[in-house]
Amino acid sequence: MTDKNTQAQIISSKIKSLRAKLDWNQSRLATEAGISGAALSKIEQGDKRVPTIVVLRKLATALKVDVHELTGEDAPNRSAQAERTMEFYRKFGVLEELSEDDQKRLIDMANRLKEITNK
Repeated sequence: MTDKNTQAQIISSKIKSLRAKLDWNQSRLATEAGISGAALSKIEQGDKRVPTIVVLRKLATALKVDVHELTGEDAPNRSAQAERTMEFYRKFGVLEELSEDDQKRLIDMANRLKEITNK
């Protein structure tokens, strides 16, 4: 497990990198994530303050990534089909707005529908 300072620096670096890929400034990302520009600025400074999970989720949703991609943690183990399903919903901005349980239910329903239509 990493210390707070290291974790804050990792998160800062990941957010800056992803924001740059989208060619967004801090103001745009803050608006898209629904957080203040001052809060984002502090997060991107990366000095010992690790954002809450709520803020990380907002940023991840705005950047169209999973939270683990911001924290540098290992990705959850998912099947290739589950990854394709997640990517499909991510593109349409739907899955991130659902709870984890609802995400699993939706994926299970999509898999059952696929099984039915493949018979």
